[in-house]
Amino acid sequence: MELERWSKVHTLVFTVFSVSAAIEAYIYSIAYIATNWFSVPRYLIALLSVWPPLWLLLGGALMGPISDVVGRRRSLYLSLLMYIVGSMGLILSANYVILLTSIAVLMLAVGGEYNTVMISAHEYFPSRVRSRIVYLVLNFTNLGGAIAAALALINVTSITLQKLALGLTMLIIVPILYLLRSLIPESPHWLRARRLMRGDSGLDLVDKASVVRLPPLPVRVVIGGLIGWSYTAGFTLIVLTFGPYYFPSLTNWLILTFSLASFVSGIAVSMLADFLSRKSLLLASSLGSLATSVLMPSLINELVKSQYLFWALFILFSIMVNTYFLTEDTLKSEYWVTRRRGSYTAAVRVASLGGSIPVIFLSSYLPVGMYLTLAAVIFGIGFVASLAWYVIGPETGRGIGITAWDYE
Repeated sequence: MELERWSKVHTLVFTVFSVSAAIEAYIYSIAYIATNWFSVPRYLIALLSVWPPLWLLLGGALMGPISDVVGRRRSLYLSLLMYIVGSMGLILSANYVILLTSIAVLMLAVGGEYNTVMISAHEYFPSRVRSRIVYLVLNFTNLGGAIAAALALINVTSITLQKLALGLTMLIIVPILYLLRSLIPESPHWLRARRLMRGDSGLDLVDKASVVRLPPLPVRVVIGGLIGWSYTAGFTLIVLTFGPYYFPSLTNWLILTFSLASFVSGIAVSMLADFLSRKSLLLASSLGSLATSVLMPSLINELVKSQYLFWALFILFSIMVNTYFLTEDTLKSEYWVTRRRGSYTAAVRVASLGGSIPVIFLSSYLPVGMYLTLAAVIFGIGFVASLAWYVIGPETGRGIGITAWDYE
């Protein structure tokens, strides 16, 4: 498995995972685009802003353990029916309650599916290209966000057309997803781990000569939770809620600009992922995210006066944060034993998404300067966690196979 050559099956699996990753950001972005669909008090806008991470974490908490029990491939089917129900509700949403319910169903589905994609991306591909492929798959989240924002901007004068375009796109893609998923095999690493659990001692999961010793499980959970929380809360404040809270007319443009800048830069980063140190890239990207987020409140007066300066800094921020996202999502979904990878990845995602909810909600009442300062502090915590991993964590990239730590 670790040394096999690239085949048509790998291409098919890569396609399935990339489309699923794009759907995650597509649906996640809809909640923030939808803040302009109804005229509601500010606290209800804040509620809609925390709605996506709430249901995303519930979906991951549910599907993580399920994917460990029933397998990666079969767990991917469970989200398709919820996509249909949620998309129909989105199209027909005539009030705030129906909108919240529809988004909840969609986020529950995609929260579980994205958790499965994160863990599976490590298990289907040869070690020599594993990092590159995982980065590329996760980078497709940016394409999903760009598509959602573009559809909203095309139909900017009609909320009804926005709902129809966003909902119909999902309904059209569901049968395609079903067909593609029916063609992929089960994760070979998951199958091997299950056979070992049943007592097949002839299966040697670990190459003893290349064992990588990881820090204790609690340390990995804490660091994974902190770096994930830093990205989720910081990204949401700057990209997703900054518009709805302060500049509603810019919401779609902020999402579109971030998504396009991130997608293009993410391809370049992905191509180098197998050659770069995972923990060094995590540290560098967290520092870059911190530096650019610090510049925003520091230059707030200049940014208000010059839109060109604002967009230039925002694009630089997008590149740094996207690199941080690709690296932290890759790390926190890889450094577990195969038989529990789904459950442990879900655990750190629950911590990071759950921790971001009070921050997102309470920040809606802050003045813009304090709001941006809070985002910088959040990225500062992410940098400290990344520094801790750089000091105590081993290298998990550069062609290392995931069986190197399958001894626990």
